[in-house]
Amino acid sequence: MDGFSEKSLLSLGDYYVYGLIDPRTKQIFYIGKGTKNRVFEHEKESLGSPDSEKLKLKTITDIKDAGLEVEKIIINSNLTEEEAFAAEASLINAFNYVSDAGLTNIVAGHHSAEALSVDEYERINGAAPLEEKDIRHKILVIKINRLYQRGMDEKVLYDAVRGVWRASKEKVKTVEYVFGVYNSLIVAVYKPSEWFVCKEAKYRLPRQDIVLTPKTENRLFFVDEGYEQGLPLDENESFYIGKSIAGLKLNQSAQNPITYLNPR
Repeated sequence: MDGFSEKSLLSLGDYYVYGLIDPRTKQIFYIGKGTKNRVFEHEKESLGSPDSEKLKLKTITDIKDAGLEVEKIIINSNLTEEEAFAAEASLINAFNYVSDAGLTNIVAGHHSAEALSVDEYERINGAAPLEEKDIRHKILVIKINRLYQRGMDEKVLYDAVRGVWRASKEKVKTVEYVFGVYNSLIVAVYKPSEWFVCKEAKYRLPRQDIVLTPKTENRLFFVDEGYEQGLPLDENESFYIGKSIAGLKLNQSAQNPITYLNPR
């Protein structure tokens, strides 16, 4: 089947939410919203791009190569566009919260925050606010929403925050503290001892997934010798950590994960 009958299209209404299922595992691997015959179009897309590295299309191609068909389900129908956006985002968030769900969706959903445990929700949304008058140091704020994982090891968190970043080498020399920020919550505070340019670094790069290219070789990362020596947080680090920066005026551009805070 590669399309609905006219009668079924009328029954679906304006918008619906659907899932694509891998018949080999019986698991949903993609959730989407659509109108008319949208649910069937992913397979047509995969036929046009059989060598695509896009995980959704690659999964469809693998299913076809195994001589099987993608199973499709209508999760909810007769929705407005706004209802469909909300339902799609909620389902994606719920599935992504379960680490082994294996969704191939690239983005979480329209205007959506990820699912949180009640403890995480309280920790983020109930955190004491960091106010402008509290900022007494030159600070580099690094948003690590995409790198942060629940329960991640402290060393992995450290490596996620410390680089590599596109920043001015002269400007970072003045930075006294670095905040690792997840959903406006300060989850890590470090005191850089030294900054390095990737191509000149005597240290190994912070993460194994970083590949040096002409685009990344001039990016920067830092080392916090106090942290690496196992020293406890200093008085300022202890004050900043766990607070929320949601009330501060910051550069919220998704394209740039770093911004600066300076004392008034």
